[in-house]
Amino acid sequence: MTSGRMGRWTVWVLAGLGVGCGGGTPLPPPPIPPPEVSAEDLSLADVDLDLVVAELTEPGAAVHDEIFRTPMSRHPEFQREVGKWVGFWQGAGARWFPEYLERMAWFSQAVDSALALRGLPPSLRYLPIIESGYSPRAVSRVQAVGLWQFMEPTAKGMGLHVGPLLDERRNPFKSTEALGDFLKELRGQFGSWFLALAAYNSGPYRVQRLLDRYAPLAPRSDSLYWEIRRYLPRETRDFVPKFFAAALVAQNPGAHGFSPPAGTTIVKVDVGAQSRTSILGQSLDTAERVLPPTLVDTLGQRYECVGYV
Repeated sequence: MTSGRMGRWTVWVLAGLGVGCGGGTPLPPPPIPPPEVSAEDLSLADVDLDLVVAELTEPGAAVHDEIFRTPMSRHPEFQREVGKWVGFWQGAGARWFPEYLERMAWFSQAVDSALALRGLPPSLRYLPIIESGYSPRAVSRVQAVGLWQFMEPTAKGMGLHVGPLLDERRNPFKSTEALGDFLKELRGQFGSWFLALAAYNSGPYRVQRLLDRYAPLAPRSDSLYWEIRRYLPRETRDFVPKFFAAALVAQNPGAHGFSPPAGTTIVKVDVGAQSRTSILGQSLDTAERVLPPTLVDTLGQRYECVGYV
């Protein structure tokens, strides 16, 4: 409270089709930890590899961009690795994937806009599926946070505030803007989207050191990622095939046994702070779970939220 006056409260509401704002408003699905699986544990036994190859070589409009036009999409070993991860999402990972798709529908408009503004490939919209299950509240075992799983130093380096009262890594809109800038920097530094994605996952310094050591004179290309991947951490070795698989399944869920999620709209509501609970018809405790705050001002001066109803 400042000079006896309450501040304003800005709410971004992601409204699913047919969902209201009353006491019966469902809570968003809780964060789901990413599965601890390696391609080494996966099999092609139940995978339609011909379908995977067809989707890789003739991708749909949603992923027809610089990343998916890579010559690596015709590499048989790469195709098999992607196929294993498609099989994972259709098999053991099928219990997670529908919720990932649902949350992607909430945020895809903002993600698509940020990517388009920077001239980045639209297929990057599928990256949070494998990073956070599209949950702004996701926290990894190494304390990476949010939709894009920013580590604290990276987030601060990209201009996001990280502190006990405000952690903008949890703000899907601000973190998405920062992510777009970060990926654009990585693509410029490494000259290859596969190398840029490896650097995004394991850190640009690690990838640069490997390049300097094992391929100092080699042209930067997606195939170079494939050559050095055996020197990368296990998670990063799987990162690009896993991303491709998630994109293939998410862009055409029906062909892979999933139902497309309902559409969403984004609504901005600006109300007095004294109305922040009545707008939902909920208690403040419930409101904070339905609209997870990115800033909790203990003095009540300002209350910014990003949330879902």
